[in-house]
Amino acid sequence: MMHYFEDVDGNFIQQFQSDGFDARIWELYLYALLNELGYGLDRAHAAPDFHCQGLLGDFFIEATTINPSGVVPDVDGSNRQAYFEHYVAMKYGSALFSKLRRRYWERPRVARHPFVLAIQDFHAPHAMAWSNSALVEYLYAIRQVERVNAEGNSEVMSEQVTEYRWGDKPPIPAGFFLLPDSENISAVLANPSGTLPKFNRMGFLAGFGDRDIKMVRGGYCYKGSLIPETFSAEIHAPEYTETWCEGLSVYHNPHARAPLPPESFPCAAHHTSRSGRILSRQPAFHPIGSTTHIIVPT
Repeated sequence: MMHYFEDVDGNFIQQFQSDGFDARIWELYLYALLNELGYGLDRAHAAPDFHCQGLLGDFFIEATTINPSGVVPDVDGSNRQAYFEHYVAMKYGSALFSKLRRRYWERPRVARHPFVLAIQDFHAPHAMAWSNSALVEYLYAIRQVERVNAEGNSEVMSEQVTEYRWGDKPPIPAGFFLLPDSENISAVLANPSGTLPKFNRMGFLAGFGDRDIKMVRGGYCYKGSLIPETFSAEIHAPEYTETWCEGLSVYHNPHARAPLPPESFPCAAHHTSRSGRILSRQPAFHPIGSTTHIIVPT
């Protein structure tokens, strides 16, 4: 599937077949996404990872991943809420801040162009399927909470977040887009679906593999409302369709010096913040986490 992918680092295969599989599969996903959208890719330089050339102008993408730590946190009992509200956000913060310190925007060919960070969460099994809310919260310092109002209806409320704490680690401030120099980051990309199961599904749809294989996908999605709902689909069904862009979210920096045009990713969900609230525009079907079961013939 990746026949035309260029190994600009010179060690892609070695890392793909050893301890860098997660990071490299994320890079391959971004490559497939950008090709699907018709971008020209200048791969003459190793960093940033992608120099994208399109009708709306050039922009750059640097990929990063959240990797497993040596010690698995205890999430039982009283630690459970702190894990989801603090630890996961700090994992996103560590990965994004390390890229912010690289100051890619100071390179002559990157300067004055939109610069985007693309992040995927591999810190725990299936983490990307449920950790996305922590990313949104960390980027904008806004926590979205579902509550039942006086009329008995569910509504999503916005709360300001100031910092994150976990154990004896130094606290970190909430709001990546509020940090010094973050105005040079135009947006952050994420797609919980951009992992190996998507390659299985897209490969099957492209005609690869045994045609007697059955694939069933189920998970959560948004369908025109603020509250996610369940969905299920048979990938082997004739009517099933999927794109590389499906599930992609673009989190725009409201303070960006070089904003990324939303039209750069017309099929994605787009998010920003204004007056303490998260504003989102989503496709008619936007999956936020799913599991794919593969049924092989006996």
